[in-house]
Amino acid sequence: MHRNSQKRIYGDYVYFITCDVEDKIEFFKEEIFCELWIEELRLAKEIKKFELYAFCLNYEHFHLLIKPNKTNYSQIMHFFKRHTSRNINIILGYNKIDLDKMIHSVEGDVGKIHHVVPEGDVGQRRLREFDKTTYQYRQQYIAKFGNDFDHPKFKWQKSFHDHIIRDEKDLQNHWNYTMYNFLKHNLPENWQYTGLKSPDLIDDVE
Repeated sequence: MHRNSQKRIYGDYVYFITCDVEDKIEFFKEEIFCELWIEELRLAKEIKKFELYAFCLNYEHFHLLIKPNKTNYSQIMHFFKRHTSRNINIILGYNKIDLDKMIHSVEGDVGKIHHVVPEGDVGQRRLREFDKTTYQYRQQYIAKFGNDFDHPKFKWQKSFHDHIIRDEKDLQNHWNYTMYNFLKHNLPENWQYTGLKSPDLIDDVE
């Protein structure tokens, strides 16, 4: 087992989740990747149907406070991690086959792109629509860095950490920790990639 692997406990719980970029590379100093990450979170929430109470993206890791509904949190994280890494690497110019298919689909408005997981008719439609978003970020990246920028390939760590929220006090502590985590890591005070700046993504805690 991976050294960060742990036994997962599934149920009607709220979970605090932490995931790191492999080797702690600070990919999310780049605004393009931060913006994509937010859109990926929005997509995952729409397709996987979980409640999102708080989040914060930092330069090389993120925190979520979520309550799964129709799928468990391992399935949510599997989808989110694979889809974000796939699309970040397309933006970087890796995943050439997916990139060629995307260009063909977006510019020619024909064909279907194979995605990492089947999600049903609605999910597949949203995933195909999302390729247009990724394509736009790819164009922004080229305009900013050119085609030959030497960025390493993006990878998440192989596992992630989770904590089951025990009670209301624990929930409040982790809500505060998550929403304001950017301050702990000395990110700008006006950091945009926290639930504090995206209230449309945040669900009320019942």
